[in-house]
Amino acid sequence: MRAHRLPTGFWLSWLLGMAWCLYRALVNEAWILDDELSHFLISQDVWSDSKELWHPWSRPGRNLLQVIPSYFGITVARLWTLALAGITVWLAGREALSLRLGILWMLPLLICFQWWFPELSYPVLTQSPFMMVWFLGVFLARRKHLFWAALCWGYLPLIRHEGIALSGLWGLWVIFGPGGFAKLFFKGKWHEVGPAFGRAALLGVVTLSPLIVMNVMTWWTRGELPVAMFFEAKPTEYYGSGPIWWYLAHLLWGAGLPVVVFLGWGMFRPWRDRDWSLLLYWTYPAYLVLHTFIFWKGLFASGGYYHFIMPMAPWIGLVALKGIAAMRSCWGQRPVVAAAALTVYGGLLMLQQQWQVSDGHIEGMPETRKEISWIAAPPMRLSRFGKGLEHAANWLHENRGDEPWLSHHVAVSYFLSRPPLDGHLDPWGGYQPDSPSLKRGTFLVWDSHYSTQSQFGFSLERLAENGWVELGSWAHGTVRVFRKN
Repeated sequence: MRAHRLPTGFWLSWLLGMAWCLYRALVNEAWILDDELSHFLISQDVWSDSKELWHPWSRPGRNLLQVIPSYFGITVARLWTLALAGITVWLAGREALSLRLGILWMLPLLICFQWWFPELSYPVLTQSPFMMVWFLGVFLARRKHLFWAALCWGYLPLIRHEGIALSGLWGLWVIFGPGGFAKLFFKGKWHEVGPAFGRAALLGVVTLSPLIVMNVMTWWTRGELPVAMFFEAKPTEYYGSGPIWWYLAHLLWGAGLPVVVFLGWGMFRPWRDRDWSLLLYWTYPAYLVLHTFIFWKGLFASGGYYHFIMPMAPWIGLVALKGIAAMRSCWGQRPVVAAAALTVYGGLLMLQQQWQVSDGHIEGMPETRKEISWIAAPPMRLSRFGKGLEHAANWLHENRGDEPWLSHHVAVSYFLSRPPLDGHLDPWGGYQPDSPSLKRGTFLVWDSHYSTQSQFGFSLERLAENGWVELGSWAHGTVRVFRKN
């Protein structure tokens, strides 16, 4: 008889993993991605402008899940997002219990101490919501709750655009599975095809309903049709492309070398039970292949960022646990203890995060030697560039008066939202240094990372040519304040 409750060891490891993530969420001064601040501010804007709920860039599916906690500030929004990650780890534990993998106390460690997990589980981004809804869809489908599973699979494209591919794989799983009309058709069971087709059609409507609702609401409130982006494979050349092995490297440095070794071992070990529902786990490697292809071909403005594949974390943990169980059957308990120690130590170091979080890529910022901690990753502090943005925002708050102001870096808007500073001009409003709509007296918080990009065009040369006067400079001149004369 199978156990129906997770053991105490699982919950102790779950608490340990969540405690490490919670610590990072509470002590980090900085943010892992600028996009987090944008998502958070858009979610807050919903409370004063309801159409922002359907902001296509900010992902309505993410917005719906994070808009209420965002009202209470970024810390509450982060804690709520971390709770979604914690629920996912619990669901993974239920799956491990169902699959009779054993060593259940190891699973939270194999998920929570992946190198990317402590810094991507809590931010107000798409990763944790996408991860939770995706795994919940697998969880429900494996328990025959197909209606609710269909809602989950259909909701994925609302959180991340590539979720539409997963929705399609879900549809194939339905129609070719036991009782699916395609399978019955090829077996020649003609009298059963009709009812099976009706069931599949109903599930199809349920799966598509979130996408339909999002497009209707976005068109109604904003005049935009999100589904149109799928018909523009190359909207820009800005993000470029990369080699075909790019995301395999991200997997190695994202999940962490120890966990990937256990994952590789587990990939070649069969599941104890053979069931059609286990094929839903193949949506995870399919997702990796999808991102590999998209970035390799330079499609859909991918950018090739490692955090795109972080939602694979619970599947990685489950398969890695399968690998460790195989090691134990071969060599006994010692490899399990060693695996736990290596996993936790790697998750504390987060070497990828330590190497990558830097402002050295900012044009004009002198490079500094990167100090790596070999005990545990230190909290993220504001970089020199980040401090420059904060200083410029504070200067503007004290000296602006009633004049309008413009900035291209979202951190300036974030710093000036506490308390709110009115008169902000939309950076995507088509402004150029010589725009007549930028009246005399307008302030500009200029930064060398975003302001000079082609869509904005605020180079120092053009500012000087059009009568902008510099009033302050910070962070080695990478952040400045100008006023139009």
